[in-house]
Amino acid sequence: MARMEIISGVERRRRWSKEAKLATLAEADQSGVRIGDVARAMTFYPAQIRLWRKTLSHFDVSATFLPVHLVNEVSLGQIPAAGRAPAPIKIPLLNGRRVKVPADIERKMLSSLIACLEST
Repeated sequence: MARMEIISGVERRRRWSKEAKLATLAEADQSGVRIGDVARAMTFYPAQIRLWRKTLSHFDVSATFLPVHLVNEVSLGQIPAAGRAPAPIKIPLLNGRRVKVPADIERKMLSSLIACLEST
């Protein structure tokens, strides 16, 4: 007997955790496995797996965090000699983008900028 599912209300958008997405991607990346078969088993379209691949390609499960020590703002007397400005800082964001900011940017402005860029 075939299985039948009756949806009586408005179907809502499903939310998947990063762990579930990564597990699905790992299953789809196995040799000999077709994306369509994995998608059908999870009851969504193959395009969803392709989208997750694109958006989660920067996400590394084995990533580790390094300790960070915040220091007080640098005073004008501590700027390097010869009138050179400090080298800009490149910061990789969680959504795969990178932002390049001056080394003397204020912490409050930097945190607002990063929050804004990661939300889009």
